[in-house]
Amino acid sequence: MYKEKWLTKVNIIIITLVLAGCSPTIDSRGYNIESLDLSSIKIGIDTQQTIQERLGTPSTVSVFSPNQQGTAWYYISKKTSTTAFYRPDTLEQQTIVIHFDAQGIVRDVKQYKGEHAVEIVKRTTETSGYESSALRDIFGNFGRYSGPTKTR
Repeated sequence: MYKEKWLTKVNIIIITLVLAGCSPTIDSRGYNIESLDLSSIKIGIDTQQTIQERLGTPSTVSVFSPNQQGTAWYYISKKTSTTAFYRPDTLEQQTIVIHFDAQGIVRDVKQYKGEHAVEIVKRTTETSGYESSALRDIFGNFGRYSGPTKTR
C-alpha cells in the first residue's frame, strides 16, 4: 500500500515535468514598436541625430540603400514561440524603415507588419585584376630564374 502511494506521487511528478517541458516559451526581441511615436518624425527636417535621440540606436543599418544614396535604418520587433526542441514560430513581427539621404536627412518612413522579404540587389561590381594568357605566362618568366648558384 505504501509503495503504491509512493509510485503514484512519482508518476504525478514525472507527468507534471513532462507537460511543463512541452509548454511553449514566448520571446520578445527588439524594440517595443508600440512605444515609438512615428508621427513625430518630420520628413525633410529630422536628421540621423534627432532620430537617434528620439528612437534610440537602430536594430541594423543598411549597407546599400535602394536608391543608392544615403542609408536606411531598421527598427525591428519580433515575438516568437518555441516549444521544446522545435524551430521557433514567429507570432508577430514589425519593422520600421527610415530612409536618409546623403546628408543624413529623413526622406521616407515605412512600417511593415509580418516578416518582410529583403530585396536582392541585382547589380554586380566589375573587378579588374591580373589577366593572364598562355604567351604572357611563357614569355613572362624569362629572366626571372637564374641558373644554379655556386657554393664555396
